[in-house]
Amino acid sequence: MLPRSEISPVFQPTSKLRRFPVMPIPEAGGSGHRGFLTPPCRFGLPQKLSDRTRFSSQMPLTYEQSVAQLLSLADFERKTRSQEAPGFHIQRTAMLLEALGNPHKRVPAVHVAGSKGKGSTCAMIAAALTASGLRTGMFSSPHLHKITERITVGGQPISDEQFVSLFERLWPVAENIRLNTDAGMVSVFEFQTAMAFLHFADVQADAMVIEVGLGGRLDSTNVITPAVSVITPIGMDHVAVLGDTITAIASEKAGIIKPGVPVISSTQVPDAATVIADTAQRMGSPLTLSNSVEVIRAEPNGAGPQLLKFQHKGASYDLELPLLGEHQVQNAATAIAALVVFSNSVIPLKQSAITQGLAKTHWPARVQVLEKGLPLLIADGAHNVDSALALKATIQRHFGTPKHLVLVLGASGGHDPLAVARVFADLSPDIVVTRSRHPKAVEPADFADALVRDRIGITAFTGTTAEGIARARMIATPDSVIIATGSLFVAAEAIESISGIEPEIYPDLRGTAGPLRLKPHRAASAPSR
Repeated sequence: MLPRSEISPVFQPTSKLRRFPVMPIPEAGGSGHRGFLTPPCRFGLPQKLSDRTRFSSQMPLTYEQSVAQLLSLADFERKTRSQEAPGFHIQRTAMLLEALGNPHKRVPAVHVAGSKGKGSTCAMIAAALTASGLRTGMFSSPHLHKITERITVGGQPISDEQFVSLFERLWPVAENIRLNTDAGMVSVFEFQTAMAFLHFADVQADAMVIEVGLGGRLDSTNVITPAVSVITPIGMDHVAVLGDTITAIASEKAGIIKPGVPVISSTQVPDAATVIADTAQRMGSPLTLSNSVEVIRAEPNGAGPQLLKFQHKGASYDLELPLLGEHQVQNAATAIAALVVFSNSVIPLKQSAITQGLAKTHWPARVQVLEKGLPLLIADGAHNVDSALALKATIQRHFGTPKHLVLVLGASGGHDPLAVARVFADLSPDIVVTRSRHPKAVEPADFADALVRDRIGITAFTGTTAEGIARARMIATPDSVIIATGSLFVAAEAIESISGIEPEIYPDLRGTAGPLRLKPHRAASAPSR
C-alpha cells in the first residue's frame, strides 16, 4: 500500500497535446471483424481496405499508437450502436478477463449505476476510501481531456507507460476472441473495462469504485460481484437504448443487483423505487435508502464549499463539500450510506477519514466555477431536463438569480438538446449556440434552427466552444453569469479554453449526431446529478 502522503484524491489534468494518427475504423453496423473503412476526411470519400491494414501486433507501441489502435474498435460512445446481440458486451468482457485470470475478482468493489449523480457519487466514495489509507482504483467515463483519466488510483490517472503496457497485454487476447470465437471484436469500452480491472489487480488495490457506462444489466462492468451496489437517481435518459419508461430504465439499472449483495439506493421517483425494492427482495439483497443519512445542515457558500453536516447511525459527518448544489448534498448522503456498508462488510473505515475524503472530492465540469470575477463563468455538463433543473437550482442557490445570463450552449445526439434552453428560458438568456469536437455533436446551425422553431431566441452561433466563450465575453456585462453547458464535452472544452489545457485530439473519429427532434416539455423528476 502506498504511504498516505503519496496518495492524492485530486485529479491533475494533462496539459500536453496529443494528436493521434488516422487509424482504420470498423464498418458501420458491424461487429468489428468483417473489414475496415478509412475515416471520412475533407479530401475524399472513405476507401475500403482489407484486414491486412489492421495494426499488426509488433511491439512496442508508443502511447499515441496504442490509443489510436484502441479507438479503431467499435466505439458506441462516439458512433451509432451496432445491431449485434447486446449480451455480447458482457460475454466478450468475461472472455477477456477469464483469459487474464479474472483480475476483477481480486479487488473488493463498489458498483455504481444510475441516470444522474453516479460519477459524482463514485468520486466521493473513492476519495473517502483513499483518505482512509486504502489504495483505491476508480473506473469512470467519459474522460474530459485525456483517455487515461478513466482509470485512476488514489485519484491519479494511470501513466502513459502503464496504458501502453496494459494495451499490449490485452490486444492479443482481444484478437484471439475476434479470430477464434463468434463473439466478434471487443468494443472500446469493453477493452477499457478489462484494462481497468487488470490494472487494479496489478497494483494490488485494496478497493475499486466502478461506474457503470450505460444502463447496468448489460453493461460490460456488470461482470463483477461487488461488495456494495449503488443506484443513484434514475430519470429519462438514453431512452433509445434503455427504454422509454422509468420502469424499463430502472429495470436495466437494477440489473447490477447481485444475490445477497447489499444495495444502496438514492431517493427515487416512485416507479424506480418500486423496481429497485422488488429486485433487491427477489435477490435477497439488503436495501438501504440514502435518506437514512439525515441532513442536519446544508448551507451554500457562494463559490466556496458547501457547509454540510450529516448524521447516520449515531455518527456525525461535519464537512465542507467542494461540489456545489443541493443535488450534491443528496449524492454525498448516498456515498456515506455506501461507505458505512462497505466499512461494516469489507474494511473498517474511520468516520474522520470519510469526512476528510468527502471534503477533498474533485469532480470537474459539474457546476465548476472557472472564473469568480465579473462576470462569473461556470462550466457544467447538463444535457437533459433533470440536469438542467439541477444546474438552474444550483446557480440560484449559490449566487442568486442572475441579472443577465449568457448560455454557451451545445448538444450531443441521443439527448434532449432543447432541455437546458427551455429550463432557463424564463431568465431571458442570451444564447450562443456552439458545438464541441465530439463526433456526435449537433451542428450549430441545426441546433439554432431547432431553438427558433421552439420559440427560443438565439443571439449568435459559433463553430467551436472556445469561440462561443469569446463571443459570450463580448455580450456579457459585469453583472452577467456565463454558463457553458448542454453537454459534458462543451463543459470540458470550456475548462480547456480557460485553463489552457491542450487535450488529446482524435481526428480519425467521426460519428453521427442523429436526427434533431423537438421533444415536448414534460414534468421532470427530482434534479440530482
